[in-house]
Amino acid sequence: MPKAKTTDKKIIKSELPVLLGEPNNYARAMITEVLRNLGYQRIYSASTAEEIIECAQVWHPHVVILENLLPDLPGTELVRRFRWDSIVPDRGVPCIMLTADPRLETVKKARMAGIDEFAAKPVSHQVVEKRLDEVLYRPRPFIEAKKYIGPCRRRKRTLSYKGNLKRLNDPLQTVQTASSEEDMNKRMLTQCAEQLSSLSGAIDPTNRAQIRQLFHTANEAQEIAKKLEDNALELATACVSRYIQGVGASGELQAAVITAHVDGLHMLLKMADRDDQNRIEIANGLKKIVVQKLREAA
Repeated sequence: MPKAKTTDKKIIKSELPVLLGEPNNYARAMITEVLRNLGYQRIYSASTAEEIIECAQVWHPHVVILENLLPDLPGTELVRRFRWDSIVPDRGVPCIMLTADPRLETVKKARMAGIDEFAAKPVSHQVVEKRLDEVLYRPRPFIEAKKYIGPCRRRKRTLSYKGNLKRLNDPLQTVQTASSEEDMNKRMLTQCAEQLSSLSGAIDPTNRAQIRQLFHTANEAQEIAKKLEDNALELATACVSRYIQGVGASGELQAAVITAHVDGLHMLLKMADRDDQNRIEIANGLKKIVVQKLREAA
């Protein structure tokens, strides 16, 4: 059985062992520096899945932070083995994935493997702190079921849910809502927006590989918006995808246009009422920008 996760809010960060699995030397140094600035001093580094397992067996980390793109094994598969094969002392150790592989497919695999928290690189100081706070101060129950072992994937409960109760520890009155899936999709869309911002900020408009990566991220954002069945978000993501496709090959893509769409997505996600007319106006404003830019590029 996994050890109980710490819920004591008087955690002494300087004494908490953190295992960082990151194959890129620069990224490993940067994340280590962020952790030290947050107060974590017992940081153990590894660059492969094999080294992560060895470090975990020796140092018994309280948190594992890892990249998915490990050279010898995907991070999602490594965490799945943590949960199912008991290859580390604590199969319930919280795992945070900070990755340069933010594809929708990776997010889904991470969730099913038993990842506690997920964020797309590049990550800020605030993102790292928020993910750590979630696993240390607000840990979710550890579930051992027939087809899943890992942190509870439920993030909200509501009295309005009318479905079947599946777990013995489900309360009699309060149960899971479909909004947990919606919350996950919103978080994934936010990560796509952050990735769009990061990519466009450093993009060379003549670099076709960078343009393709930007277009791929925009398409993923559009697919997530469709799952949310949110008209404003669907229109906004379709607009940014259309813009990249329309001007990407010309070498005249403007980062400011991508930034405007990213800002618009963040605003739409913050506005709770999806039927708010202001949200549609924001999305239509982005559409007008794209139409104008496509005309200029024609």
